[in-house]
Amino acid sequence: MRHSALIALSVLWGVSCCFPANAHSQGRSQGRVGAGVEVFRQDTDLKVESATDYDGSTMTAEQRAKNWDVLGSTAGARLSYTFPRLVTLFGEGGIAQATVREKNVADPEQNVASQALDDGTYLAGGVRVGEDFGAKGNLFWQMAGTVSAVSASLDQDITTSWNYDETRFEVAGKLGTWVRQVGFYGGLRLVSSNANLDETDRTRLPGEQTRRTELRRDGSVDLLLGAQTRGPDVTGFAEVGLVGTFSANAGVSVGF
Repeated sequence: MRHSALIALSVLWGVSCCFPANAHSQGRSQGRVGAGVEVFRQDTDLKVESATDYDGSTMTAEQRAKNWDVLGSTAGARLSYTFPRLVTLFGEGGIAQATVREKNVADPEQNVASQALDDGTYLAGGVRVGEDFGAKGNLFWQMAGTVSAVSASLDQDITTSWNYDETRFEVAGKLGTWVRQVGFYGGLRLVSSNANLDETDRTRLPGEQTRRTELRRDGSVDLLLGAQTRGPDVTGFAEVGLVGTFSANAGVSVGF
């Protein structure tokens, strides 16, 4: 997709510049670099914050009367640096797709209109802290904070285009237990997410070409269930989110 690879490489290169230059040469006692891939999928309900028509007039009440949701997915590369204890810094970049749907609940036919946008990118970065604890070391905890941005677009025809831009901040806490080399966990995730959906019609007069709907996530708390592996070089995880959204993500990483 357009510019996706360049943007992904740029953010990962930027994150790598923050890592100590001697991370590879001094071994794991001085920290470790990891690289891998991650995929994410979500189905999340949305609420309308405000909506304006092409001429700037408000459509907020009309759009709030509808049910909105977004189906989205991302796939990309992940680069991380794990300090000797507790803390891991990470950055991600890749491609994204989003489908925004609206359902007119006042319509007896319950018609659903959807707009798929697939020419997109995403960037993310954050920090994770965690450690094993307990007398036998078979319990573990993790806390993570992540900031991410998704941008997707579609040229419907030569005069009409769509753009979807979402920013997301989340804090997650997990508690789990190790069964040999596999850890099973549960947790909670608090999410703040805002997005703009723009429809541009270039046949209209300048200054009256864009119709905008401002959206936010409906519900901020997710229940997390997942499993992760540990090993000297390769780690992986798979996780689902419930209640505030239905999401699924998985990834694998190799340490160097």
